[in-house]
Amino acid sequence: MKKHLFLFAVLALLCGQFLSAQTHHWPLAADLNDAVGTLNGTNNGVTFQNDPVRGPVCYFNGDGYANLPSFVFGLTEITIACWWRYDEVRMWSRIYSFGRGDQSEPKDVMMVIPTSGNNNMFRFTLKPEGDQWYDIDFPVEVVNVQLNTWYYSGIVLKPDSIIIYHDGEQIFAESGYANAFGTINDTENALGKSFWPDPLLKGALSDLRVYNKALSAAEMKALYDATKVTTGVDDVAATGDEPLIYSRFNRMVIQINKPVTDEIVSVYSVAGELLAAKPLSQIDQVSFNSGIYIVKIEGSTTNHASKVFVK
Repeated sequence: MKKHLFLFAVLALLCGQFLSAQTHHWPLAADLNDAVGTLNGTNNGVTFQNDPVRGPVCYFNGDGYANLPSFVFGLTEITIACWWRYDEVRMWSRIYSFGRGDQSEPKDVMMVIPTSGNNNMFRFTLKPEGDQWYDIDFPVEVVNVQLNTWYYSGIVLKPDSIIIYHDGEQIFAESGYANAFGTINDTENALGKSFWPDPLLKGALSDLRVYNKALSAAEMKALYDATKVTTGVDDVAATGDEPLIYSRFNRMVIQINKPVTDEIVSVYSVAGELLAAKPLSQIDQVSFNSGIYIVKIEGSTTNHASKVFVK
């Protein structure tokens, strides 16, 4: 237990250094609402499902997409990070397209593309107004996109620099661009949809975050570690019983078939901040705001970790 608490304490310390720069957070667990800012999204055919790895996620069935309000224009630095899953190869489908979709010049776009037309490579594209296209492709040796697998992409943009992260590791960093960022007029932001007549995404998105600063490599790694906690049992309980965890009236309800009374329930934010640590019999006395939480149950016969959405 001490090892787990130390890990989350370290993550909380690292994440605390940049949480104040977080301007928007779309958990994408039950709706398209912005949990930090006020920019709620618009649903155009997406649904919300329970994923066996990440818990509640936003599902794109290949026929729907979502729109977000403008949040890029006017910033001098930005970090965009999210989890995504690709369920079917659809050439040129998008994880997201931020910018504007008219086909006239000048075009303003930034896009994450799981399979581009360049040998099916993962691509990030940036085209600010008045500047050239920047199409950055990654061979399979660097980003090998597999179906039904979760990945974490982080894009960091400065006025003259592009930095790209994949699963917490930096895979691209170059500077010297004439005007790489700062002028994008993002009036038609979309999740799962291209501005062109390309196929819609078939897959899922989770935990989209935006920061109004360029996060460092250490901060990106900390963010990846803090948000990659999966659902399900870490180690199967010695009794063979899996705890049942759900929320009711903003409280955590946890049921174990054969508790031995030494179980401690720790509840963390998705950024790794410890919010509560109570005996199993007392955790239902703590009230939580609506959102996603990491719940760990540890005792002499139980070692379990789950992500839980509190309505």
